[in-house]
Amino acid sequence: MNEFKVIEVMNEAMIEMLKEKNKNYEKNIKIKQYLKDEAFFFKNNKDKSYEVLEDIGVKQDKIDECYKKLTSLNMFYELLRKGKINQNDKNLVIKYETNNNKDIFKKSK
Repeated sequence: MNEFKVIEVMNEAMIEMLKEKNKNYEKNIKIKQYLKDEAFFFKNNKDKSYEVLEDIGVKQDKIDECYKKLTSLNMFYELLRKGKINQNDKNLVIKYETNNNKDIFKKSK
């Protein structure tokens, strides 16, 4: 299970816990909507992402590690491969260079 799926499950659990304790869970409902976009953490700044992770229940000492996994090169390529993210998307705050496979086979002069 990838880190993003873990975050989704954690948010669902937080919603249920807040409901049971009769506490406001509107913020987590909004987060649920945000997380429909698997590229959410690539499209938002670090502060916003950290706030979301904190609201979901990620421990303070684990937020940075979790954020790095969610915005890793591997995650970027996975989303690119699945068509969930576009390399040229102007909304991306975090993006990585991709190799153009066509150039690999060109002879250098």
